[in-house]
Formats: sequence, structure tokens, C-alpha cells
Amino acid sequence: MIVLSYLVAIAIGYLLGSFPSGYVVGRLRGIDVRRWGSGRIGGTNVLRSAGLWAAILAVLSDTAKGVLAVFVARALVGSPSAEVLAGLAAILGHDFSVFLNFSGGRGVATTIGALGVLYLPLSLLLALLGLVVAGASRYASLGSFAIALSLPFATLYLVLFAGEPVWYLVYGLAASALIIVLHKDNFQRLRAGTERRIGERGRRRKAP
Repeated sequence: MIVLSYLVAIAIGYLLGSFPSGYVVGRLRGIDVRRWGSGRIGGTNVLRSAGLWAAILAVLSDTAKGVLAVFVARALVGSPSAEVLAGLAAILGHDFSVFLNFSGGRGVATTIGALGVLYLPLSLLLALLGLVVAGASRYASLGSFAIALSLPFATLYLVLFAGEPVWYLVYGLAASALIIVLHKDNFQRLRAGTERRIGERGRRRKAP
């Protein structure tokens, strides 16, 4: 029975994460965000294609997906391992949405949302770090990179010195790896000097 509870929590986490918030928000504005900029459905591309308020709504929705996934696992199983696995499933769902032919965003907001239930102070600190780096550099990808680099070390600290479960480190390592892998093209553009800054409108692209 416990195995079934884990599987249900993970499946619900994935489905919650798969809800294409940014795509839906864009459609409400009459825009298919996948046809602009990076083609992703995360907050940065929504900002470039549909505007500030649409981007804020998309980010809040993406964050909520991570929050809900961990709360569902807590209610169904009540163990750190289930919460972490459901949180990671939500990130995977956001990155590879079953509703959008397994495309999606890059998972930063959903990562922060799930972490907020696991350990709120760290979630808030990393969100602030990402905002400061992105605001100072005007590159959203650098803010994401700062979060990804900090996450494993921060969760390791929680495990070693704050008595938190080792599963939190698993979360930190896996979530960080996903963010880095899915930002590979951004980092290549940063090195080439062609990365778009915050506020620059994305170019129109072919339909996916």
C-alpha cells in the first residue's frame, strides 16, 4: 500500500507540473508563447512574448505547481522521500509536459515552489539571489544559473548542519542538474554574446 501511495504522489506531482501555465496565460492574451523567443513556456519567454503581468501570473502558477505537488505527497505519504520525489516529478512535468508533446519550461519557478514547502527560508533566499543576479546582469539565465549552482551546496548544509533529511540533498542535486541541462543553449549564447537581456522582445519563430 505504501508503494502505491508513493506512485500516486509522484504521478499527481508530474500531472500538476505538466499543467502548461505559461502557455495558457499566453493563450488568454491571444499569443502562443511557443512561437516566440526560446519557444519555452516559462516566465522569461512569457515576459518577452506576452508582457509583464502575463509573466508574473505564469511564474506564480509555475511556483504553485511545485507547492501543491509536495503538499499532496505530504498528505498521501507524509515522508521526506515522497515529498522530494513528488517535487522532482512536478519539475519534470513542467519541463516535459504531457499536454505539450513533452516540451515545456526550464523549471526554476517550480523548483523554488517545491523547495518552499520543504524548507521555506532556503527557498526565499535562493529566489532573492536569482532576482538580484538577474536584475544586476539583466540576464534571466544568469539568475537561474546562480540558483542552480547554490542549490546543492545549500541543501548539503541543511543535511549536515541543520539535521534535515538526506533526501533534501537529493532534491538539490537533481533539481540543479535539470536547470543546468535545460539552460545549455542559454549558456552557449552567453559565451557568444548573443543572449537576450531581460526586457528584449523575443523573435517570432515557426510553430512547434
